[in-house]
Amino acid sequence: MVGTPVRERGELEQEIMRMLRDHDQPMSARELQSLFTEHIPAYTTVITVLTRLEKKGQVIRSGDSPRKVKFHAARSDEEHASETMLSALDRATDRHAALLAFAGNLTADDLALMNAAFGTPKKKR
Repeated sequence: MVGTPVRERGELEQEIMRMLRDHDQPMSARELQSLFTEHIPAYTTVITVLTRLEKKGQVIRSGDSPRKVKFHAARSDEEHASETMLSALDRATDRHAALLAFAGNLTADDLALMNAAFGTPKKKR
């Protein structure tokens, strides 16, 4: 069917960001395109997505000529996750309630990690 989207909105951006974060070295649009196994996006589509991601500050473009342009993620997965969580928290109308709701969804391992990070002693039973 013509005009039926292959991916959900934002999915191609997420896939490209995952690819960039999975590789230590900057990558060209062609290199990124070659990593797709299904529904391979057109080269121009990859360039468009990379340009949009650059405008959003999510990727950094490097290279001295159009044929040598490469891209890399501006932040690591962990930095991106932290930024996303803080952004969501900033948008919450009740920051306290949002933090409590978030904490309520953490696993025991997550809580142990947070306690260790804050130096909170474990309660003795």
